[in-house]
Amino acid sequence: MEESEWLTPDEMLKTMGMSLEEAQQARDLGFVAPSRQKTDRRVCACGHRVSAHTEAAGVTFCKPTRMECPCKKCRPVMEVENTRYFIRATHGGGALHALSQGLVNLAEEGKGAKWIIDLKCDRCGTTTDGPPIPVPVTQNGIAVDYATGFDALLCPTCRTEV
Repeated sequence: MEESEWLTPDEMLKTMGMSLEEAQQARDLGFVAPSRQKTDRRVCACGHRVSAHTEAAGVTFCKPTRMECPCKKCRPVMEVENTRYFIRATHGGGALHALSQGLVNLAEEGKGAKWIIDLKCDRCGTTTDGPPIPVPVTQNGIAVDYATGFDALLCPTCRTEV
């Protein structure tokens, strides 16, 4: 369509059987589209947004992107300004964990986060030995360097104990 063939919004409304004034009055009545559900800004201990988790027949599935996370149970640990930065895979504990990498992405965008749990070691329940970091663990609680579906926040002593 050439520029000379473009119609004005008023003319476009007329082709639909409305006047500009009628459409303006409807707009000014204050009708608002139905509100969407409030965005869930929580992040699981696995390092992915809570909304990426689904549960069916007692089994949890975590699918933050096309990849699937082996997360076995959704455990919200923090709230963030934007969850779309939490899409990394876990390749170990600490800085190699998806939770840490999501925080790196968040920092690079200048966004914030806050803990929604008491930040303490999941095994000993304290912080006296140092701050807990995210670690993939086996079902028996042994720290490993690959994603298992079980994630814990462990202090330095509990990370090295077998």
